[in-house]
Amino acid sequence: MTTRLFLKPYSVNGTGIRLLDYCRVSADTYEATRWLTLLFIPLLPIGTLLIRPGTAEGVGTSMQYHFQLLGKRPMRWKRVGRMYAMTLLAALPVTLCAYFETPGEQTNMWLALLILSLLWGIGVLVYAQRDKRGVYQAPATQPMPTGGAGPRRAA
Repeated sequence: MTTRLFLKPYSVNGTGIRLLDYCRVSADTYEATRWLTLLFIPLLPIGTLLIRPGTAEGVGTSMQYHFQLLGKRPMRWKRVGRMYAMTLLAALPVTLCAYFETPGEQTNMWLALLILSLLWGIGVLVYAQRDKRGVYQAPATQPMPTGGAGPRRAA
């Protein structure tokens, strides 16, 4: 019996369904949690999957991940809480800066604090959502076709 997914992982610029929080189960299998995300911010956990990662191919600003779905697993609420805590940690400085500071006489200081808090939030989200090295592999390279005429030259 094959396991089918209703919402397959697909996102554009961090908005959509993403697999986050990979946890190694054995040498070649991982548990990953599906999240509904908006601009790389995880909003709602959908479920946990047992997968065997394949390849990752990047085209432009998007990445396409190929994996074999081995089954569904129960939600790991501790990992969901950790992801929410990291998201809160990312949003807290930006929220506090926007709430307590108002641009007035020290506009440059307010702008510097806002930029630093935004960089902090982006850094925490990148750290929380990083793909562990070696989970996905680069696709095998195709040899260049041989034979035929070379490229045309302008006259």
